[in-house]
Amino acid sequence: MLSSPRGLLGALTATCCFLSMTFANAPARAAAPVPPQPGDFRGYGFDACTAPSGAAMKAWLRSSYRAVGIYFGGNNRGCAQPHLTPSWVREQVERGWRMIPLYVGPQASCSQVNKRHRIDNRRAAAMGRAAAEDAAWQAGRLGLPPQSVLFYDMEAYQTGNAACRNGVLAFVHGWTGRLHLLGYLSGFYSSASSGVTDQVAAYHRSGYDRPDFVNFARWDGAATVHDKVIPVGHWSPQRRMKQYRGPHRETWNGVTLNIDSNYLDVARVIPVPPTMTPPSAG
Repeated sequence: MLSSPRGLLGALTATCCFLSMTFANAPARAAAPVPPQPGDFRGYGFDACTAPSGAAMKAWLRSSYRAVGIYFGGNNRGCAQPHLTPSWVREQVERGWRMIPLYVGPQASCSQVNKRHRIDNRRAAAMGRAAAEDAAWQAGRLGLPPQSVLFYDMEAYQTGNAACRNGVLAFVHGWTGRLHLLGYLSGFYSSASSGVTDQVAAYHRSGYDRPDFVNFARWDGAATVHDKVIPVGHWSPQRRMKQYRGPHRETWNGVTLNIDSNYLDVARVIPVPPTMTPPSAG
C-alpha cells in the first residue's frame, strides 16, 4: 500500500511509461492481404491505358463498373503508370473494385498492330515461359497474390499464317504452364476472330496447356460472355470476359476517362498442374 501522494504519483508515472513503451514497441497490425483477383465477379468492368488516379477511381464508384483493367507489365506496354502502386491496388480493392491484371508482352510475328517486340516462332514456348516469370514477379510487386488471373494481351494477328499461328499457340502454352508452376492462373485476351478462334481450335489438343480464362474482344455493344465462336462448354462455367466496346470517353461523377468497356463472368479457381510434354501438332 502506498503511504504518500508522492509515492502514488511516482507509481502512476512509472506505469504510464511502461505502457507507452509497450505500445510503442508492439508490432503494427498487418493489413489484410489483397485476395486473388478478380475473384468471384459477374458484372461490368473497364480498362484504361493508364490506371486512373485514386480520386478518379473514387468518383467512378458512382458508375455501373466495379472491375478495372490494369496494364501491369510487359515490354509492349505503351502507357506510363504513375498511379499503379501496391498502395493504389490495395486502396481500390478495399473500396470494392476488382482488378483485371493485363500483361502486354511480345506480340504475334504477324501481328496487325504496330508493336516493337514480336514472338520469335523458333523459341516461342521459351518466350512464353519468360513472360510468365516476369508477369508473376510484377504481379507480386503490386501485391497481387497467387491464384490471381494474369491476362496476356495478344492483339489481332493474321490467323492464315501457319508459322505465326503456331508460334502464338506455343507461346501461350509456355505462358500458361509456367504461371501454373508459379501459382497464378492464365488468362488470354485477343480478338474473337483471331487469337480466340485459334485458342478454341486448340482447346482439346493433346498436351496443350490452354488458358484458364478467356477475354475476347468483339465491339458489338452486347454485354455478354457468350459468342458464336466459343462453344458452350469451353471456358465454362464463369471463366469468360468480353470487351464489348472499344475506346470511348465516359463521364461519371464529373470525371471523364477514355476507356474500353468489358463484361465479366468469372470465379476463383485453383491452378491445375502444367503439362510437362510439348503439345502435339494439329
